[in-house]
Amino acid sequence: MNIFSNLGVTELILILLLALLVVGPERLPELARKLAKTLRDVRKAYENLTKDIGPEFMSLQETTRELRESVESVRSIPQDVMQSVVRSAEVQDTIAELKDVKGSLEQAGKTVSSAGKMIQDPVGAAVDTARGALGPTQPAKSAVEKEANRVEDKTEEETAVTEPGEQFDE
Repeated sequence: MNIFSNLGVTELILILLLALLVVGPERLPELARKLAKTLRDVRKAYENLTKDIGPEFMSLQETTRELRESVESVRSIPQDVMQSVVRSAEVQDTIAELKDVKGSLEQAGKTVSSAGKMIQDPVGAAVDTARGALGPTQPAKSAVEKEANRVEDKTEEETAVTEPGEQFDE
């Protein structure tokens, strides 16, 4: 630290002239020695102070820097929480959309299933559709139930015709 770093040559000459006028030529060299000794003592005291307190001051600066970083990290917590909430809200929206898609796929599956039934048994499907449109007085039979009833009826007719013990008239 240099106190005279901002003083130019003209400023120094002006200060010396003022000191010469105020103090006088007899006491000026003695005053200059005392001023130099005082400045030297102040400089030594400053250097000793920085040697003694310097490491502690650096430690204090490091602690202050760490505290500032901690405060900044704590300030960022609400932003992090907010971003997490936004992300979870987006996930909830995505889940809702996926449920809608699942429902649509189930409906499409039912449509494909009914189309498959119509392709396999067009007459039965038309009858079922007509019964549904007219209003169901009886529960509508599925194509499988109808086929089962038809097979039973046919089997009974065959059994009735070929029962043993009956005589045929010719």
